[in-house]
Order: sequence, then C-alpha cells, then structure tokens
Amino acid sequence: MTNCRYCGCDTIHVANLGAGRSGNMEARECNQCGLAGLFPFPDAEFIRHSFEIYQKHFPVYDSNFEWKLFFTRSYFNDGDRVLVIGAESPEMAAAFKNEDIDVVYVNPLNVDSTSRFADGEFDAVFIWDGLDFAHNIKRMLSEVKRVVKPDGYVSIRARDSQARVNIELGMDNFVTGQPNFMGRKFIKRIYNDFFNNVPNSFMLDIYNNSFIITLGKSTIGVTKRYDMNVLMLVHHYLFNKLDDATGPRGRVLNTINMLDRNCVKADVSLSMRPRAEGYDIVHLFHNAWETQDGLSQMISAKEDNAKVVVSTIYMDPSETNFVINTIDKIFKIPGQEERDAYLNTLAQGKLMAGKLSQDMRFYARWNIEEDQRTLLEMADRLLCFSYTEMRQMSLNLNSTRPFSIVYNSANDETFGAIGPEAFVQQYGVKDFVIAAGHVEWRKNQLMLLYALRNNPEIPVVIVGARTNEGYHELCKLWAHKNTIFIPQLKHRYLASAFAAARVHALPSWIEGIALSTIEAAMCGCTPVVADRAGEIEYYGEYGYYANPGSVDHIRSSVIRAFRNHTSEIRANTSEYIKGRYTFRKAVEMTIDAYKKTLAGGE
Repeated sequence: MTNCRYCGCDTIHVANLGAGRSGNMEARECNQCGLAGLFPFPDAEFIRHSFEIYQKHFPVYDSNFEWKLFFTRSYFNDGDRVLVIGAESPEMAAAFKNEDIDVVYVNPLNVDSTSRFADGEFDAVFIWDGLDFAHNIKRMLSEVKRVVKPDGYVSIRARDSQARVNIELGMDNFVTGQPNFMGRKFIKRIYNDFFNNVPNSFMLDIYNNSFIITLGKSTIGVTKRYDMNVLMLVHHYLFNKLDDATGPRGRVLNTINMLDRNCVKADVSLSMRPRAEGYDIVHLFHNAWETQDGLSQMISAKEDNAKVVVSTIYMDPSETNFVINTIDKIFKIPGQEERDAYLNTLAQGKLMAGKLSQDMRFYARWNIEEDQRTLLEMADRLLCFSYTEMRQMSLNLNSTRPFSIVYNSANDETFGAIGPEAFVQQYGVKDFVIAAGHVEWRKNQLMLLYALRNNPEIPVVIVGARTNEGYHELCKLWAHKNTIFIPQLKHRYLASAFAAARVHALPSWIEGIALSTIEAAMCGCTPVVADRAGEIEYYGEYGYYANPGSVDHIRSSVIRAFRNHTSEIRANTSEYIKGRYTFRKAVEMTIDAYKKTLAGGE
C-alpha cells in the first residue's frame, strides 16, 4: 500500500532505497498534506534500531541550548505538568525539576502507554522526534489532544523537509532510517486538524541538518484566521545560550506574540539560507556585530522574490572597539593619580593608544561597513529605533532608504505590573541603583561601579550574565561593599527588582536603546543612560544623560537621579513609558510598515 499514512491520498515516487528488513523500500511523498516517508513501513525492530541511530545523530538534549526549557521559561508557570513524548534524558529531567516543572516521559515507539493518563492532565506536551517514527500519526496526535488541557501548549521537533539544506541532502535524508519526513506544510496541517491552531515555527540548522521546532496551543473552536504571514530572520546564535536573556531575543518573542493578537502570524528562521516562499513579507533583524550573516539571509530571501524589511539596530562600534582594547589596562594601573589622569583624558575623548585614537573610525572587520551598506540597500524598508539612529546610519554609510520608526518596547503586562516584595524578601535590599544587562565592556558597568566606589550609602545591584571573566573580576574589584551581583533573573523577578530600585543606570558605550532601561523605566525607575545615541528621544525630561567615558559625569548623574527620585516622579515616569513604549504600540507601527512596504509606499 502506498497511500499517504496520514491523509490517505495518493503518493508520488521519490526514489528507490533498495532492499531492507521489510523488503524493497522506496521514498514517496504526498502532494496533498506534504508528508514523505518510507514505504512499506518498516517493522518494529527496524524502527527501534533506527531510533537509536537517530538519537546519536540528533541528541534529544542540548546542554548549550535546550528548546524545551526555553519554552518552559518563556510560556509556562511554576508547577505545570509536562509530558515529553521522546527519548528520556536524566539531564533534562534534572533541569525541569530545577524549573519547578513536573515532567513525565513516554517512549515515542510506545505511545499507547499514554492511555494511563487522564484527560486534560498536562499543561504542555512536547513531541520530540516522535512523529518521525510513528506508524499511526493520527493515533499519537489524538492521544496528545486528549491528555493536554484546553489552551495547553503543544510543541513538536522534526527535521524540516522544506529547508534548503535538506533539499540538497536529497536521499541522504533517509540514511538514519526514519520512516516519516515532514516540513512546515505538514506540521501546520496537523495543528489545524487536531489542535485548531496555527503554531509559531522556529527553523534552524543544527547537526549539519535543518530542523523545525513549533509551539502552538490546543484550542477549542475554529482555527484562527490570519491577515498576514511573516517570516522573521534572526542571527543563528540568538537562541544559542539558554541563560543569556538578550534584549533582541525578548524583542523577537514579544513581537511575535503581539503580532498574533493582531492577526499576523510570524515564524522565525535562524538559518543562514532561509526559504521565504509562502510568506507575505520577510522581517530581518540586523545584528550589528555580524552583518555578513544578515546579508546571507537577505540574499536567500531575495532568491524567493520576497519583500524584506530590516530592523536596522544600527550602532557605530568605533569608540566601543577602542575602549575594549584600552580601558582594561587603565583599571589595572595601581596608582590612583596615574589611573585618574588617563580617565580624565578618556572623558575628554582624546585618549590615544599607539596608533589608535578615541575619535577615529575603528571596526573589528575591515569590510563591515560595505556589508551594512549592501544589506540595507537590498531592503525594501528600514525599521529604525529613532531618528538619531537613521541619521547616524545615513551619514556613516552614505545611503538612504524608505524607513519607518518602530520604537524598542517593553512588555507592560509584566513590567510595571509586579511589586517589589519578592525581590526585597529574597535579597533584603530596597531603594538602590540597578544595572541590568550583560556584564561586558559595552554595557560599561565597570565605569559605573568605579564612579560609585566611594558611595556605599547607595546600594548597587548588578544583574546580568558575565560574558568576559576578566571584566567581571574588574567590576567586583571596584564595587563597593554594598554591591550585589546576580547572574540571572526571570522576567517576573526582574520586574520585582526594578520595582524595588530607584534608578536604573546603564551608561553604555554603545546601545540600540537598551530594552532593560525601558523595562526599568516602565516600572518607575529613573533612567541614567549614555549621551551617545537616541536615548534622549525616548526619555526626554525623565532621564539623566551621562558621558560614558566620564567618571565624574556618571557619578553626578546617578547621585542626582537617586536623590531626586520621589514617588511622584516614579509614577510619572512609569505612566510616560507605558504611554509610548509598549509592544502594542510597537507592533501597530510594525504592521503599518509592513503594509506600506507591500503597497510600495515611501
């Protein structure tokens, strides 16, 4: 029998695979639903052996970045009960336990064992490589539908048959012996058939292969209809490190969620060679440090004749690159008089280091400006955080394109909606200066801590993952005794920290309007930011602006912000930010930009 194992329609021959345990085998594909696979379906021993080989090729647990944990932290609640249909992993089980998630595993080759679970028992179900080996796909999905709660989450991982990498691999795709091979078309079909939902899909290239990871809900009623389908392109390591809660990652996820509320469905590709067929528009998030990757993604999207808008997130890294190469040496000088002399020169913008000067154009890669110019000129529209960003980009690259302003924004359903109690209870501190962001040269926590080293009456809280051990040690060296370092906080606890603080100080050398500052200001913190980019467009009279190279300027700005902070200022700051920089407003601006691009308007 060669009819499709899912929908029963006729299949077309793809290739002969030769003799196997179950006789002569061939690969066939269904044009109706998109499922491809092996015919005849192999016997149980073949499947068991193939599944073992598959797991060696594509491990179920990735210690560097685990998607199941990522979705758990982003969308689930403490105490949720989760079913994983996939290979069991002791490391994974321990990680779930640390997240206060109750997890149960079911072998995907014995899905009938789910009969022991009650209806609606689980808040979420992960089908991890399970569909790739299921003889009766409908049986497995029916059980998932039964055991997951209404509005519970369903996540699937499978190899992506529609990816360019897998298309080029051809018959090598079947070398692991998996009997089913599927792509976005088929997976969206099954979400529609069983869960009345259209999932968000994340496409990525790993293990020299391409995968699709989806997240959707099991809903009651008719599948929601969408007015527009968007493919978001992000750099390939945006989701590489689980404990690295980057602003860009949060921006992408919040944009996806808010677009969905506005009847726009967005998928995300981390592939260097994405496919854009079937999408109305492509939205590329530019990574200022790795423009060549965005350029590769842009070229691939244009091969499919896609309309592409680019979130420019443009930053001139010249001064930052200079600082990274020099400032650590200043802070290692033992004599205060000599050290402060160098810092005074730095504050004036006149520091020299060999042939390098603080005011020169200085790039880590010689051709990055050319890559940026090429990328932006290929775009149909640019989305900029501020007019300052657009102006600086035009001057540096001598190039202009149609553009829209789309504010960087924060989630007001979390920030400004949670009180200080949880943080105060855990850390025993209130009314302090907080700096949230990667602990790294660019964010400039070292200058902040040095500036406040003689002010222990002002407690300081540094929240962020360390990206450079040497820099982190220098920060600890110059921090006063009332400084707390916290490597990571979940969003609801970070919101509580901001609610407990008076001031958020992040006088970065370079920023694309820091998300953490917006989040803190949304909670009522007085923002202290650098005077280098477009921050004054965001915070106006509610912010304090410091020269990131001036210890004196940073100190005076922070102390004034701290002492001037009142409950009235706190309330006004929060109200001002919530009135302008929410994802609701940002997504309205984004959709308007999409429509202008599709219409060909300026």
